[in-house]
Amino acid sequence: MHARPCLTHLGVYTDRPDDMQAFYTEVLGLVVSDTGRGRLFPRRIIFMTGSAAEHHQFVLVAREPGDPPGGALFQVSFKMSSLEQLRAVVQRALARQVTGLRRIDHGNAWSVYFHDPDRNAVEVYMDTGWHVPQPYADELSLELPETELQRRTAERVRDCAGALPLAEWRAQLSRRLAAAQGACEAP
Repeated sequence: MHARPCLTHLGVYTDRPDDMQAFYTEVLGLVVSDTGRGRLFPRRIIFMTGSAAEHHQFVLVAREPGDPPGGALFQVSFKMSSLEQLRAVVQRALARQVTGLRRIDHGNAWSVYFHDPDRNAVEVYMDTGWHVPQPYADELSLELPETELQRRTAERVRDCAGALPLAEWRAQLSRRLAAAQGACEAP
């Protein structure tokens, strides 16, 4: 039986990032967990959440002048519980001859991106145990043993301003969410 990924977040493109941020913070009570411009994906990105257990549940990606027209979907993301499961999904995707395959160490997650048959972006990822202000991107070599991947990620993120062990960051975010009128909870 295949490991089933857990749907955790999605991202949308926007032509009005400030208005969208205000709408989702004021109407739905989300908080901004990080924002900035990506190095490998040079767009303004706003990460938002309603849960201290998730760095982001909703992502706004500012469309840039000259971008091709398209739909609002930026990506749909699935969380894996182990590196073994992540590697297995990547192998199944490669067997389907996916396009756009990219492997990225985000500091807080090891992510693999590819396109589905309709060319929607899909991300499969797992947490690393760190919080690293986003956007952050580095090379990811999934062929390495897990202990070596952990060592490399820890070595790289220690120099990042704002990097914290994940549990410490979640405690801080939990306090921010409580101040913003509570966390997102499933009914």
